[in-house]
Amino acid sequence: MNHSRKFRLMCLMLMLMMAGCGGLIHSDKPAESTWWLEPFTESLSQTEAGPAAKIAVRISVVPGLDTDNILTLSDNAQLNHYSGARWADHLPELVDSLTTRTLQASGRYDVVAGQRDNLAEDCELRLEVREFFALLAPSGDTSSVRLAMDGGYWCDSGEHRMVKLEASIPVYEQNMSSIVNAFQTGMNSVMRDLLQQ
Repeated sequence: MNHSRKFRLMCLMLMLMMAGCGGLIHSDKPAESTWWLEPFTESLSQTEAGPAAKIAVRISVVPGLDTDNILTLSDNAQLNHYSGARWADHLPELVDSLTTRTLQASGRYDVVAGQRDNLAEDCELRLEVREFFALLAPSGDTSSVRLAMDGGYWCDSGEHRMVKLEASIPVYEQNMSSIVNAFQTGMNSVMRDLLQQ
């Protein structure tokens, strides 16, 4: 009887251990996917030929956007994200990289690292990302993506311009590829506007 009780206890413990290991192998959580955006590299007509201006780029984001999650905004102002979908980096670094590579690809700018106090650059571009999310319809479907950035452009020559960039791109298919494609289209649009401004 004592051996029978020990045997049942060992069987019960073995079944519990196997159930626990099964939880390590299978998960209800969706697989993590990392999504990539490309810089805008289409050539724009250059009105002035000359040496590339040295420029420093500084990107900041409003509270709530400093994440690598692909964010959603519902019609009742709830900020959330797509489960299991992330950008390649946090939004400030992502937008900084895209902006820097876009400016360099234009051939008009040489992006430098450093502080404005060092006078290592001729100009400075500061942008604050205010919107970078997918808008959700009341049904929960993604209706569009929205990007908005504000800031300024300053040069040692005294040139100063306010910069306002916005894009709203509709989403027609409810899958991450289509949503990310809309973000890419929106980013291309704001970078094109940046170069034209």
